[in-house]
Amino acid sequence: MEKRKRVIGYMFMIPSLLILLLVLAFPLIHAFYLSLFNVRFFGGRIITSFVGLENYLAVLRSESWWRSFINTVYFVLADITVGMFLGFISALALNRRLKFKSFIIAAILLPYVLPPIVHALIWKWAFNADYGFINQTLFRFGIIKQNIYWLTDSRLVLWALILANLWQGTAFATIIYLGGMKSIPDELYEAARMDGATRMQQIMYITLPLLKPFTQLLLVMKTILTFKLFELIYAVTGGGPAGRTRVVSYEIYRTAFESYKFGQATAMSYILLGIVAIIVLLYRKFLATEAGEE
Repeated sequence: MEKRKRVIGYMFMIPSLLILLLVLAFPLIHAFYLSLFNVRFFGGRIITSFVGLENYLAVLRSESWWRSFINTVYFVLADITVGMFLGFISALALNRRLKFKSFIIAAILLPYVLPPIVHALIWKWAFNADYGFINQTLFRFGIIKQNIYWLTDSRLVLWALILANLWQGTAFATIIYLGGMKSIPDELYEAARMDGATRMQQIMYITLPLLKPFTQLLLVMKTILTFKLFELIYAVTGGGPAGRTRVVSYEIYRTAFESYKFGQATAMSYILLGIVAIIVLLYRKFLATEAGEE
């Protein structure tokens, strides 16, 4: 009887496994196959020639690739430090009785629900040197005396985009942390208060330890999502000025659809996949929370 139930369970799983095989495994295999070829267009035809690992070696020797990778690392580090910290603080503030709490939560979480391209266009307008609200606000408070060209100054543009990305990243961290705080029993805080624990001690010894699984989830999700950052760069700066804001996703797009080096672009994708996989495995190794997990 038990064997029959197991067989029936496997039969119900087959359609889902076939769909996963079709939409996930096949594209991955085909992309790896394509990365081993030099793909060219000639006379309306696609011509491929086998080059082995040459595309991978070309990427690793490319200064443009490493510059875009370093730029992406800046975004990732900002999102998993500043973004997660601000998200935690926001969640702490929202996990209390507040007037107009629903309205405040909606306002804080608005950036997360905005389509990425809308989010990008909002910040493109905000950073406009002539009529953007950032310069206008700074003028109004007497902080600046002349326009700041946020999107064309090579010293400022990367940090401006990191700030724009944090607006959305902080909202995501707030959602995850607020959900985690709602899962912590109130009895633990009541017992701590009866023992004389201060608010800060409750956060340090109850909230933070019990939020470790959510912190691990955020680290993994933010790393993956930030390494995929594309729309903000594409819509606001197009990777400029002089490649200063080019990130790996945009570099892959540029290589594939501007330089028509599809084999090299897919090699970039696999190198990025490998780097992100290693980072996630390191997170799992050092931040695992389940007993006996390695």
